Amino acid sequence: MSTRLPLLDSTFLRVETPDTPMHVAGLQIYSLPDDAGPDFVARVVAAFREPVALRKPFNLVLASGLLSAAVPAWEVVEQLDMEYHVRHTALPAPGGERELGELVSHLHGTVLDRTRPLWTCHVIEGLADRRFAIYVKIHHGLTDGVNGNRLVTDQLATTPDGEWRAPWQEPTTTAARRPRRKTERDSLALWRAPLELGRGLVNLALRRSGPDHVRLPFEAPASILNGRVTNARRVATQQLDLSAIRDVAKREDASVNDIFLAVCGAALRRYLEDRDALPERPLIAGVPVNLREEGQEGGNAVGFLWSSLATDVADPIERLAAIRVSMGAAKDHLRSMPSAVRPTFTLLTMAPTVATVLSGQVTRLPRPPMNVTISNVPGPAETRYLDGARLEAFYPVSLPFQGLGLNITCVSYDGQLNIGVIGSRDALPHLQHIAVYLGEALDELRTAAEAQR
Repeated sequence: MSTRLPLLDSTFLRVETPDTPMHVAGLQIYSLPDDAGPDFVARVVAAFREPVALRKPFNLVLASGLLSAAVPAWEVVEQLDMEYHVRHTALPAPGGERELGELVSHLHGTVLDRTRPLWTCHVIEGLADRRFAIYVKIHHGLTDGVNGNRLVTDQLATTPDGEWRAPWQEPTTTAARRPRRKTERDSLALWRAPLELGRGLVNLALRRSGPDHVRLPFEAPASILNGRVTNARRVATQQLDLSAIRDVAKREDASVNDIFLAVCGAALRRYLEDRDALPERPLIAGVPVNLREEGQEGGNAVGFLWSSLATDVADPIERLAAIRVSMGAAKDHLRSMPSAVRPTFTLLTMAPTVATVLSGQVTRLPRPPMNVTISNVPGPAETRYLDGARLEAFYPVSLPFQGLGLNITCVSYDGQLNIGVIGSRDALPHLQHIAVYLGEALDELRTAAEAQR
């Protein structure tokens, strides 16, 4: 029995090309336990390859047939070739951050085999300082960033000697999983939904001017960030102290996400200034928002808001203030609608972008739908372990689109903001500079905030 894909999930399959793989990934860095022997990583690989009861979406494969080609559907498989899905890789020891980044960049640029379940796991040993890495990539048609993050972390142990499972293993009990509660989406009358949606569109039209201007697609200026994308990728990472971000947020009456956007705006302003390519108008970021309801599992439940990054503003405090206004207006407008209507509304605002990407004409437009995608995904607050190995960092590795060659995503974990910068290697040289500038931008913003005391 097959299950048809929802519109958004199938869209990620339709827009995929060899130059634009549509998978997301997570890169986990572990430190070996003190008593780990030389075969520790090999034993992890062996455990990962054990035949187990598979949980969704790891047991889903695209249905074959003419109808499924037109209307994609998932079929459940009971067994997998685990040696295919779980790969054992080693860097020339001692592998550093550069070597790991090069490997992950290569792995992230290749499409997944559509005749198999759309995920792979690479266990990578040889890192310096007694560390190893796990890179898991999964197609965006199967899951979004929020759910993907949960899938690869929720079965890790919370203590060094605690029980853990592979991300794809079905838990032995489902008692802890609460059924999805009845929501406003379920109870909203059919006649009311179009009315509320129409009201939201009217309100959006009324808020197109003034300081609380709600940004929309295609307001972004032309930029080198929006060139043609090839399958060659560059991945860079950065870690920021979450307590420092929260300190600035408290001083400036802002959210953690506001600070993250401001740091990204500063880094991109500097990166483009270095190349004499900073547009006069502010860059526009597409900011994914989680629309997932309590108990909802699998698939995609994500919408987009558009926010100015105020890259035309030199002062860090003024830049943050402008971003707060822009992002606040977008969030206020979305909150003004019933929760049942929000997914439809965001799909409507995303439709021009999706249609443009599907047409392959993004790079020929005078204005791109947005300049960059910036996403903030919540992660575990407490330390996690895999067979006693401590999870030191968890970096998201997201995806660029054709004509939208840069993605910056962060995951909060254990007091740190773990940032993954992913972009087109050919269109955006020296992408790692952005990761460096992110750290320096936070220092600059923190210093400016403290100077106001």
